[in-house]
Amino acid sequence: MSHDGEHALEKLKTWATKAQQAGWINQEDVQSLNEIEQQHSEQLFESDHQLPLIVALFGGTGVGKSSLLNRLANASIAQVGVERPTSHEVTLYLHQDYQVKPLPKPFPTEKIKIRYHQEHHRRLIAWLDMPDIDSTATLNRELVLTWLPYIDWLVYVVSPERYQDDIGWHFLQQRGHRHAWLFVMNHWDEGTTEQFNDLRDRLQNSGFDNPTILRTSCADLQIEDDFPLLESTIDHALQEQGVERLKQISQQARLHDLKKHAAQLHKKIGSKETWTSHQKQWQKTAQEQLNKLEKLLENQTNIINQTLLLTSTGSSLLSNNKNSPSLPPAQTLTDALHTAQSDRLLNDITIELKNNLRRLNIPDAPFQSPLNDFTTGAQQKLNEAITSYINAALAKPGTQLQRMLYQFTGWLSVLLPLAAASWAVYHVIIGFYSGTQGSHTFLGVDFAIHSGLLIGLTWLIPWFLQRQLRPSLASAARRGLHQGIRSGIAELNNALQILWNHINTQHQAVFDELKQITSNEKIIPSPTLDMTTNFFAKK
Repeated sequence: MSHDGEHALEKLKTWATKAQQAGWINQEDVQSLNEIEQQHSEQLFESDHQLPLIVALFGGTGVGKSSLLNRLANASIAQVGVERPTSHEVTLYLHQDYQVKPLPKPFPTEKIKIRYHQEHHRRLIAWLDMPDIDSTATLNRELVLTWLPYIDWLVYVVSPERYQDDIGWHFLQQRGHRHAWLFVMNHWDEGTTEQFNDLRDRLQNSGFDNPTILRTSCADLQIEDDFPLLESTIDHALQEQGVERLKQISQQARLHDLKKHAAQLHKKIGSKETWTSHQKQWQKTAQEQLNKLEKLLENQTNIINQTLLLTSTGSSLLSNNKNSPSLPPAQTLTDALHTAQSDRLLNDITIELKNNLRRLNIPDAPFQSPLNDFTTGAQQKLNEAITSYINAALAKPGTQLQRMLYQFTGWLSVLLPLAAASWAVYHVIIGFYSGTQGSHTFLGVDFAIHSGLLIGLTWLIPWFLQRQLRPSLASAARRGLHQGIRSGIAELNNALQILWNHINTQHQAVFDELKQITSNEKIIPSPTLDMTTNFFAKK
């Protein structure tokens, strides 16, 4: 991978670790980034020269990979035998200019055999004879998997007997875009044209439009085959493209992996535009669940009206009648609304919101703790709102006009009788004086009766009106209950929207950081390199 790609990958890993801790992605997402290959041949060779192209002979048991390498070297450098699997080690055949470094930790160095040559025309190619990919020996398979990321060109070797083996095809399809490819049907002295054509069809079905397939035979050297083209095909590509360009094929594949994983991470946490549309669904779900809770509380209010408030219909905050039925305290009324069913509905709000997040493919881990806190405090928030509104309603029962008229009639029930009594006293005094002077007769019983009636009516009428206008504490409590429920539900809805906005702010920060890491154009594979890959993989 290029230095820009390696730098971006390291930054992406750091981002992924933080995102995983915050719950935006899971451990598997972090692990997938760690599995992106970063190996390159600079880690293998000590050389100031241009590094060689690593060409590996790859295939199943007994197809003749070691024999091909021995024929290329014109010497017995790789182990050949009848034991299966034949290859228990890796044989590296390269020019003496390239001394192998102490190999990285994963390499079992005791299983690597190195042979040097001095042929200058082969200087830019390092041949590698790999163990059998279909081997049941665990170490052999580990050797293959350890070397694969370092390989630039894979020569896939089959035999007429073994070209249909599934294990080799599995690796071929997995890594088809990561290397330049050349296909060899070895043991051609035992093969047929039908088998050769069938191999070509299988390769084409696997995505290689026009694969180059060579026929070789290491047992019968008298048979005419394509062996001379094995090395010359690679030499020609080196002359046409150069080592560095051929090495970029694997680098490009790794950059594609990086882009693919970055795209998956983008999709997993969602874009800002996606979250804007998801917010509407969050609001809708929250409102639907809160409406259910409000309906339940309103129904519970009806029950309270028929029980706790029914006997308190006549009670009034402004009444001094100590015998009036007592009204339950506001907290008692609030507690009466709290039932097991309301607790379930509060829990259902959180559960449904989490389910909705999963349906929308939004990571729900960042919401877990805030939603749990919401559920824990929701009942108290609701109770506080209801109690507050009941107390406010009880402090000012009735309407403002009703309270003014009540107070006015109260004043009238005092002032009018006093005025009537004053009028009667005045006339009694005037009448008595006039009677003593002989100008008028003394006031009689009729005046006393009528004066008493006047005084009684001036008191009775305002008193009666005041009783009719008296605000009811029970009615005030009912009003406080309804207003408190509506206010409490609105507060819960507002709390859920604040919760979303808080998490959305965190999401935007995570999204912006990811976008900044992956927006570097230098890590985007170029179309030219795509053509290079296609040329060598399919031509």
